[in-house]
Amino acid sequence: MQGALAPGIGDAVAAARALLAVRPARRAWLLRRMLAEARRAAEWRCARGRAHPHWGDGTLMTAALRRPHRPEPPLGDPDYRRCLVAVLEGLAQPRAQDRHFGADGSRSSRAAAISSPQSTQ
Repeated sequence: MQGALAPGIGDAVAAARALLAVRPARRAWLLRRMLAEARRAAEWRCARGRAHPHWGDGTLMTAALRRPHRPEPPLGDPDYRRCLVAVLEGLAQPRAQDRHFGADGSRSSRAAAISSPQSTQ
């Protein structure tokens, strides 16, 4: 996404702390939600030149810290490590939109990506 800041370790730690504050069964949903809100806020910020009024500046840290979160435990805490790994894996996953519409998220790249001699009419 053009104009978005690459997440840093502080973003991952903040998101893991937010995940610790919810039941394990809700963590995957919360992570997807935080990542989506951060993306939307970054798009808003890039388009309008200011932070989104509710979702903030487009960083994962902002999306995470506006929620209930636990203090950062030591890395020896297995539950915290699971949350941190989940965040890192979530950051490594390409968005479904990117897989369907091209790396930059542009819908205009989809037609070229799926065109073939058989699809012309």
